[in-house]
Amino acid sequence: MRHAILGLTLVAASMTAQGEITRHSGSADPLPEQKYIHVVSEKDSPVQQTWIKAKDGLYIAAAIRKPGGNGPFPAIVMFHGAPGGRGMEQLVGWSRGDHGGPVWERFLQEGYVVVVADYRGGPWNEVNVPAKEGATNALDDGVSVIEYVRGLPYVKRAEVSVHGVSLGGNLAAFMASRIPDLHAVVLGAPAPIWFLGYHTRPWNEDSWKEPPDAAITRANIAPIRTPILILVGTRDRLLGLDEVLHAELAKAGKAVTMHVYEHGYHDFVLGNQGHKRDDLPRGEYLMQGALDALELTVKFVKTPN
Repeated sequence: MRHAILGLTLVAASMTAQGEITRHSGSADPLPEQKYIHVVSEKDSPVQQTWIKAKDGLYIAAAIRKPGGNGPFPAIVMFHGAPGGRGMEQLVGWSRGDHGGPVWERFLQEGYVVVVADYRGGPWNEVNVPAKEGATNALDDGVSVIEYVRGLPYVKRAEVSVHGVSLGGNLAAFMASRIPDLHAVVLGAPAPIWFLGYHTRPWNEDSWKEPPDAAITRANIAPIRTPILILVGTRDRLLGLDEVLHAELAKAGKAVTMHVYEHGYHDFVLGNQGHKRDDLPRGEYLMQGALDALELTVKFVKTPN
């Protein structure tokens, strides 16, 4: 079993007290991602291409890998970034680490069932907030996926965690609100525009300098009982927005910690995902901060509640 090598920043950044923000220094140099992927044989853990029935009868794609044996095992549900509706082929590639991202296999190595799940796309201000009566949207898809996973015979129902990145982070935040007995929730560079109600007024990259919608924020945060970990990089334009999310959760007395990684670009926590990134001069790459954040995430998710 090969584990990611810890960087020096992690030594100085053990799990912090509730409500604190830890800032990590580090290198922007790329690492050879091939060292950290395809470390779990598909013979030992084949990809299960799964279709999960949604609330309205549609089917949601999910790629599931489990450790060897009958379990029951803890599980982690991974929600990708925008847009929704990626399809099975993309989910399968992520679950195997085909593009260079080490996260999914790392949890397999730790004995977790890893579920890489899709959710539907559509008009952003409609699919990323609670659906109108009689309708179904991405948030309902998230609930359907989690309930399906919790019902699998080889999964420990009480030890299902959620990891959402970017738009998937907005979805994961809503899952913490809708399913308060999740084991843990990790938000990687989340885009909680809808969770905090910023969508109710004209929004741009400086909108987070104004307070979020108080009523929406209060209603979404109030039910949360799950510990939350927020991870974001200094080169991420959502950093300020994520600081607002952290502040609102802490103000409400929720169990939240936040870690900020120097040089981290948007989505850096997953490493290479096979995206064409015009915003990155050298494209996606695996950095030491991503490996450090991954080890921190593993420790956080494995911590008993």
